[in-house]
Amino acid sequence: MKVLIAGATGAIGKPLLRCLDDAGHELFALVRSSKAAGTREATRAHEVVTDALDVASVLEVVQHTKPDVIVNELTSLPKHYTPDEMKAAAARDKEVRVKGNANLLAAARATNCRRYVLQSSGFWYAPGPGLADEIASFAFDASPGIAAGCRNYADLEAAAQESGLEAVLLRYGFFYGPGTWYSRDGDVGDQVRRREVPLIGKGQGIWKWVHIDDAAAASCAHRGPGRL
Repeated sequence: MKVLIAGATGAIGKPLLRCLDDAGHELFALVRSSKAAGTREATRAHEVVTDALDVASVLEVVQHTKPDVIVNELTSLPKHYTPDEMKAAAARDKEVRVKGNANLLAAARATNCRRYVLQSSGFWYAPGPGLADEIASFAFDASPGIAAGCRNYADLEAAAQESGLEAVLLRYGFFYGPGTWYSRDGDVGDQVRRREVPLIGKGQGIWKWVHIDDAAAASCAHRGPGRL
């Protein structure tokens, strides 16, 4: 099966390429510049250079590669996980996610691509009994910043679901592992060693963690429409 991955050089894109390569798929890695790090070293993926924010370029790439599946893992996150850098990157990250999603969906519809896989989020769910499942609501009534993030993800999901394509929504949690902030060599690992990470209250907070290799394996194995 032909699979085009947008965001192929990111923390999840790299292990996903390896996983899909091991499964025998023909891969196209959408990159912003030639020989972007991490796309071909461990896989047989074809690099396709284009700007995900340029609708005409995206359409040209999809028309040329004719993928059966498009996987949208687009993000634009900063190297350092600090309030100032996250704030500075927010507008660009939103633009990449929203406009990139729209451009990929338009190209997928125009070329009769069969399936569209979208990176969504499981960061913020509304309070409820027990563990949240795949149909749990986002925390739209949370603090303004979190509520805005929830609306962004909900809008991305709605665009995919209303596209007429077979849409798969991947509600990942917080990633940890190589290439992420949360690793021995990552930015948060450095902050911990410098004793810059505060312990809040009694340290009983719960985050939704997923290792990038597990996220990649689950994404590769998913077969049906809906959410993962």
